[in-house]
Amino acid sequence: MPALLEFNQNVTEVINTAKDMQRKLTETLDSINKDKSDFEYHLKQCRTAIEVKEKTLIKEVREKSKQLISDLEKIHKEKKTDIDCQVKEIDSKLTKVKNVMASINTMKNKPQDTETLGLHRKTINTIRAEVLGTDSDQSFNKKNITPNFIPSTNLDEFIKTKGIGKIVTVDGMYTVEKNDEAITVAKGQQFVVTVSSLSESDTCKLAATLSNPSHEETATDVEYQGNGEYKITGRCNVEGDWQMKIIAGEAHIKGSPVNIKVETLGLVHTIGNISDYKEHRKTAKVTDVMLDTDGCILISSYSKDILKFNQSGSFVARIEMPQDVQVNRMHLMGDGHMVYSDDLRKCVVMCDDKYQDIRSFGKGILKVPIGLTVNKETRVLYVTDCKAHCVFKFNVDDGRLLGKIGSEGSEVGQMKIPIDVTLTKDSHVIVADTLNNRIQMFDADDKFMRILVGRGSEDGKVEGPNGVILDMDENIIVSSYDKLQIFDKNGVFIKRIDHGDDGLDIPAVITVISNRPRRVAVANHRQNNVKIFNY
Repeated sequence: MPALLEFNQNVTEVINTAKDMQRKLTETLDSINKDKSDFEYHLKQCRTAIEVKEKTLIKEVREKSKQLISDLEKIHKEKKTDIDCQVKEIDSKLTKVKNVMASINTMKNKPQDTETLGLHRKTINTIRAEVLGTDSDQSFNKKNITPNFIPSTNLDEFIKTKGIGKIVTVDGMYTVEKNDEAITVAKGQQFVVTVSSLSESDTCKLAATLSNPSHEETATDVEYQGNGEYKITGRCNVEGDWQMKIIAGEAHIKGSPVNIKVETLGLVHTIGNISDYKEHRKTAKVTDVMLDTDGCILISSYSKDILKFNQSGSFVARIEMPQDVQVNRMHLMGDGHMVYSDDLRKCVVMCDDKYQDIRSFGKGILKVPIGLTVNKETRVLYVTDCKAHCVFKFNVDDGRLLGKIGSEGSEVGQMKIPIDVTLTKDSHVIVADTLNNRIQMFDADDKFMRILVGRGSEDGKVEGPNGVILDMDENIIVSSYDKLQIFDKNGVFIKRIDHGDDGLDIPAVITVISNRPRRVAVANHRQNNVKIFNY
């Protein structure tokens, strides 16, 4: 029995060793097949590049040849014009000489024509002086031009030594991340292209250049992040099509060149009159825009209708809430649930992805709930109440009231008709204090920190702020009265996003709908439409 057990153990050991070898061989075969696929890809890229270079050189040579022929024709035309003038001049003189000779032949034996003969003598002497004067050999050949073609030897020598390029091999394998092979950015926007390497202990061997068809170039920054990953940072300050060429040594890596479309800044398009798409409370105007999980834009407007549009502005669907509500503002949570302020029931409601109620917040406490946001880490729901002049806090999981931020007044930390609220990455609370015409910041313990943006009609200030949001870089975007502005996280003014003639009229909620390009959608309340801007 022990012998049988030992034998079976040996069998199991051999089988496990064989399985391990099978796995390693399979992995090696997969790696070889991947290398083969990559090699074929680069082979195809090289062939294409050689053909393109060949065609480019042929095109350039033909253009240079056309220019030489054109230069030759110009010389020919100048020479022909000069010869024609000389022939005409000589023909004129010959005619005069012949006429004089004919007249003189009729004067023989006529001494009475002495005076006329003198005139003819004078004419002949004048012509003689013109024809046989000094430098007579050149008098009718002032431009002795002879065209000659001198072939360029530099090109011949260059082709013999350098050819039209050379083939090099890349030491190691570098690949542009799939999502970065073709990107769209806004003019002046900093962007990052990620490159992965098979080596986990690499050094910065990559180089990258940015250029457009007019050959304008801009700088890039290549930084090795460790673990075989590179980050290439660039910025294009001219609209149009650009390319980022990435090389290892002298060879392009897989995915290079990266095609980059650079879009204009400012208004992209407008989603028209919202009432045209509604069934309920058609006269109620737009209050909020929100990015859905599928990348579409959701729009609310004091109604049970939530409208859905794609980012190009095309209508997708009308969602009718299953209960009688008036959706003011919305916030999408990470678990697929949504919370919204209900202007009809004066509360905040959490619903599932089918818009069915799960629980409500603040019934009998909230007076006029408007803006709202949720801290995903602490599970705290923040709600602005424009009639209670504060920001209420609730536990999002059970609906308990946790406290409030602020009180009615104009002192720092107080509020008058706060309309919107958002959070920083550090859980600081930013409030659009609308009637006090300012943006305030509170810390995670609800204590006043500072006024980020103060009152004023000039750019860099706000009057009647209605919406506040943070983008991916923690810049603060604020809508106020008739403008859309962006500030850094400390409240330092960066720029105005809209232009004066873009038609913003009491813009309300803002939502960031894209990072590449940087793009926001704005609920343009009074005009009852939605404006989409690149910034």
